[in-house]
Amino acid sequence: MTEPNPVTKPADERLRVAVLVDLPRSAQSGGHVKCWERLAHAAVDSDLPINLCVYFSGNAPDEILSPTVRLRHLPPVFSTARLKFLPYVPDHTDLASWHPALARELRAFDVIHTTDGFFAFSQTATKIAQRAGVPMVTSFHTDTPSYTRIFTRQTIEKLTAKMPWLRHLLLDTLDVPERQGRAMEKRLRQHVKTCRYALVTREEDRLLAAEQIGTARVPHLRLGIDKKMFGLHRCDRAGILRDYNIPADRCVFLFVGRVDVGKNIYTLTSALEQIIAAGVPAHLIVAGVGPAREEVQRRLGDHVTSPGFVAPDELARLYASVDALALCSEVEIRSMAGVEAMASGCPVLVSRNSGIAQLFDHTTAMQVVDSGVDCWRDVVRSFIEDKQHQQVMRDAAAEYGRTKLAEWRQVLAEDLFAIWQKSFVEKGA
Repeated sequence: MTEPNPVTKPADERLRVAVLVDLPRSAQSGGHVKCWERLAHAAVDSDLPINLCVYFSGNAPDEILSPTVRLRHLPPVFSTARLKFLPYVPDHTDLASWHPALARELRAFDVIHTTDGFFAFSQTATKIAQRAGVPMVTSFHTDTPSYTRIFTRQTIEKLTAKMPWLRHLLLDTLDVPERQGRAMEKRLRQHVKTCRYALVTREEDRLLAAEQIGTARVPHLRLGIDKKMFGLHRCDRAGILRDYNIPADRCVFLFVGRVDVGKNIYTLTSALEQIIAAGVPAHLIVAGVGPAREEVQRRLGDHVTSPGFVAPDELARLYASVDALALCSEVEIRSMAGVEAMASGCPVLVSRNSGIAQLFDHTTAMQVVDSGVDCWRDVVRSFIEDKQHQQVMRDAAAEYGRTKLAEWRQVLAEDLFAIWQKSFVEKGA
C-alpha cells in the first residue's frame, strides 16, 4: 500500500499562502498594489481551498475580506520616506534587510509569494524560506532596475544642479545610474535563484528567470480584468465632454498613471504641445498625480484636463469614452491601463521600447510608437486625422477584450493557485 505524501493536504484543508507586496496601499496606489487587491477579492468569490493573506507596507488596520482572505499591513522598519534628501520617490518601500514582525508570521504559511527581489519583505522571506523550509515563489511586477536608473539620474541632476563638475563625475565618468541598475539586476537574479517558480509576463523576464531556475519553472502570469466594471457599456462620450469641459471637435487622449519622468509624460506633453500649436484639435486627460502635473497643465493650457486621482469606476467611463489611451512609458512589465483600455474598446498608442505590444500578440488595437517627441507627434497627429484607422483600432480593442482577456478569478485559479499548489506538493517530493 502506498504511503500518503505527508506534505499533501487533506481535501478539506486550505493552502495557506502569504503574498508580500512591499509598498504602501492607498486609493492612489499603482498597478502592482491594485493587482493584488483585485486578486484578493477574486479569492473571496472563488471556491478554491485557500487561506490567503496579502501583506502591504504601512500602518493601516488590517482588512478582513472574508474568513479566509485578509489584507494585512506591517509598518516598515526603515522606509525610504526617512530619506528626506531624495527629491522624489514614486513609491516608498522598506530598505531594511530584516523585518522581525513579518518573520514571526511567515513560518505559519505553506507557501510564500514575493513580488519583488529587493526590499525588506522579500529579503526576510528568503531567510525564512531557507530556515523553515517554506517553499517560495515570485512574480515580476515592476521593472525596478530600469526605474533605479531613471530616478538615480534624476536625483543626481537635482542635487548637483549648482555643481556641474560633480554631476559630470557621477553621470558621465562613473555612470552611477547604470551601476545602480546593474546592481539591482544582480539582486533580482539572486532572489529568483532561491524560488521554486517565477511567474513572468515579459520575454526578457522569462529569459532572466530561466537562466536561474530553468524554463520549466517560469510560467506565464496574465493580468486580469473586471468585465463588469470595464467594457463598452460604460461609454458616455457626451457626459465626458460635458464634465471635463472639452470642445466636441477635439480628439481626446487619456494618460493614466504617475505623472512623472518615469512614465515618460514629458515626451507626450512636448508632442501634444507641437500638435496643438499647429492647430490640430487634440486634448489630453491626465488621470493621476505626480510632480510633473503642474508643468503639463501649464504647457498644454486649456487643451489638458488634469483631475488628479481618478477612482476606478470613473476611469472605466473615461476608457470607454475617449479616443485613445497614450501609454507612453518606456519602462513597463505589464500594463493594467492597457488591459482596462482594450476591455473598454479603447485604442492604445504604446511605446515600442516598453514591449507591451508583444504581450498582447501585437493586436491592431495597439499602435507602437518609437522613442522621442517627433515620433509621438507624428503618430498622434496621424491618428487624429485618420478616422478609419481609429475605428479599426476600436473594433480590434473590443474584440480582444471580449475574446482574449481573462477575469481576475481565472488568473487566480489557473496562473497562481496551480503554481502555489505545485510548490507545496514538491516540498515533500
